[in-house]
Amino acid sequence: MPFRTFEDKIAFVTGATSGIGRGVALAFAREGATVIGCGRNITRGAETQRLVEAEGGTFLFLPMDLGDETQVTGGVRTALDRYGRLDCAANCAGVDRSAGFLDYTAADFDCIFDANVRGLFLCLHEEVLAMRSGGGGAIVNVGSVAGQRPFRGNSLYNASRSAVTMLTRSVAAECAEWGIRINEVSPGPVLTPMLTGHLESTAQTDAPMTAESLAAGLPLGGILSPQGIADSVLFLCSLQASKITGATLVADGGFVLG
Repeated sequence: MPFRTFEDKIAFVTGATSGIGRGVALAFAREGATVIGCGRNITRGAETQRLVEAEGGTFLFLPMDLGDETQVTGGVRTALDRYGRLDCAANCAGVDRSAGFLDYTAADFDCIFDANVRGLFLCLHEEVLAMRSGGGGAIVNVGSVAGQRPFRGNSLYNASRSAVTMLTRSVAAECAEWGIRINEVSPGPVLTPMLTGHLESTAQTDAPMTAESLAAGLPLGGILSPQGIADSVLFLCSLQASKITGATLVADGGFVLG
């Protein structure tokens, strides 16, 4: 049997019901990890489980709403109770609501920051506790280049993704002494349901966007796939990245260079 990077490792993945999170869950399983995948949509979670098991992987789906502290705490503790430790975690869940700044409401702010910042904090808190007691581990937060470069009609999403970067760096600085590495992958345009919804929202505007027009603007050509982002996540969780912490790996096909 060929060597698999995460053989016998336990990996915890949020947002595993679609898009990047599903891609990360599949990638960990292909590399030998037992994967605990979380998300709100039970039907999509069952589909991720089917895809993983079809390739011979091991997957446990836990329904989880990142806005619910009890569910987040319970999810990580369920993983510990069942498997005894947590070696890797990938926080991939996130939401986006596009609008002009004056069209946003306080409810929009709460929705975006609850998922992208508060939910991430809750996950990180429990993951760090689990890894500290287990002697270390690696965590990757999936952010966005929207946290580095402002985009019109996305001010709240942009701000929430900037918060991901600073939270990653700050927590990494505190946790290094426990053997816990925490990094960020910052994707550009990735072909996911979130991007598809954003493109559809521009269809009736004066500046419609399509997957083709986005791809044409990428120096390396082609919109990224969830698998491409998963490769970056797994690298940062691997021993090859054992001296990397508090870093942001931009995986965007050169998008921010344009």
